Amino acid sequence: MKLYRFSPIKNEEQLKEAVVYIATKTTELSKKIIENTFPVSSLTVFSHYPDEFENLQKMLSNLGKPYNENNGPRILLKEPIQAGDNTIKYLRIRKPDPYRMQVGCSDFDVEDYLDFENKYLLKRTNNLRLIDRPDYKMIEFFDADFDVLAYVVSK
Repeated sequence: MKLYRFSPIKNEEQLKEAVVYIATKTTELSKKIIENTFPVSSLTVFSHYPDEFENLQKMLSNLGKPYNENNGPRILLKEPIQAGDNTIKYLRIRKPDPYRMQVGCSDFDVEDYLDFENKYLLKRTNNLRLIDRPDYKMIEFFDADFDVLAYVVSK
């Protein structure tokens, strides 16, 4: 029985399929929760096995240059990936985490974080959660019918 939709990802073609899937499904998630959508230019693929993570790290080195790291390497893609109306410019691979069963997540590009928070957070408490970190805040989109997560991150 295959536990995860894409894992283990074994080649660049499968990785790109996962990227398109994540961008598409997070857009659907946003539409369902707040009846609105936002552009996606950065997303994360969740690895689920240590050897998969190592393989994906090697793939990243061929696809772009390091941008920064947070729970796994992130790159600026040499060739952005088109996913519907979204142009993915940044790609991260998350280290395996037993609490992250999803395929991945995306960050929505919003113009004004505080406006977004004030407009949506308290109205959609069943599917939006505030995560308050020392340096920034995030609003997480989640729904049991989706195997992706999405975020709006303060700058």
